[in-house]
Amino acid sequence: MPIPPESICLLGHHEPGYPRNESVRKALEAAGFRVLQVHSRAPFPWRHFILAWGYLRVFRGVEWVFVTEGGHRLVPFLKLFTMLTGRKLAFDPFLSRYNTRVEDRRLHAPGSFQALVCRWQDWSSTQAADFLLFDTLEHKEYFYRAYRLRKPFLVFPMGVDESVFRVPGPAAPPAPSPYPKPGFQVLFYGSYIPLQGVEWIVEAAALSKDGDVRFTLIGEGQTFAEVSARARALEPGNLEFLPSMSPASLAVYLFHADINLGIFGDSLKAGNVVANKIVQGAAMGKPIITRESPAVLGYFRDGESIALVPAASPKALAGKILELRADAGKRKAMGEAARKVFERSFSVSALSRMLKETFSRSP
Repeated sequence: MPIPPESICLLGHHEPGYPRNESVRKALEAAGFRVLQVHSRAPFPWRHFILAWGYLRVFRGVEWVFVTEGGHRLVPFLKLFTMLTGRKLAFDPFLSRYNTRVEDRRLHAPGSFQALVCRWQDWSSTQAADFLLFDTLEHKEYFYRAYRLRKPFLVFPMGVDESVFRVPGPAAPPAPSPYPKPGFQVLFYGSYIPLQGVEWIVEAAALSKDGDVRFTLIGEGQTFAEVSARARALEPGNLEFLPSMSPASLAVYLFHADINLGIFGDSLKAGNVVANKIVQGAAMGKPIITRESPAVLGYFRDGESIALVPAASPKALAGKILELRADAGKRKAMGEAARKVFERSFSVSALSRMLKETFSRSP
């Protein structure tokens, strides 16, 4: 069966359902493209051959091959196929392997063999692609400066699953179970990677314990053990840890929260991102507190659509929470303004317009 025009091959070994890839797919479909997905989670190197075979089955009907986030090792491999078949190759690095694994999470020492591999993957993938997508202008600047890139790009911000993270209708969801103790609810959820700075949230909880402010932290990850140990040492008494849960369950907790927390780490990477949880909170019209950064200020206005505090400053975070605790009107206005930012910059309709303009023409 012939493949209709305006088709794009979305190719990768990404995690199914990951918000970044789902927002790309949905935006492409909303822009009117037919998305042909070629996907494999098979181990390396079989994955490469499976994906190459999948591409060869559909390439006649597409002009663009779009490699999804995490596909750094795939792009140089696929470059040969796209050159031989006369197709264009787009890549969404989403994050730098070197910046993430060496500079932020410190999983590898600078100068180590693993660090050199990470830098090679960054360089080779972005050099091989014909067109690049980045979630923030700051990430784009990082790549172009570090790897001396000279090629077209698009800043394509994070989207969300709008069937899950949305402003509820008249029938609000019931309170989640288990539900934290009554009080002014401050919510954080995440994977406890260093850039999230969860330790500073625990410190802020200890500074806010002389009132009805309740902190709920959902998730697990790299820094969970040390964050838990710090909480035991401080004994704030107004903090509860819950395990990771589905996006649908998170949305219920988010709906019932009075404040949604973003990230507070002081690393370079933390300043270059607009975290998922910020966009999800904006989609649901919630007041959000996060660290100040150029990336966030590219979309939100401090004190109007978001509340910003210095990175790694529990005192500032606690003070901002108590300030918003005392002003329900400001929280409501901030949440409504955040929702407008979402509609303008992060919604499927906004993102689809970006991709329609980009992939309907040659770079």
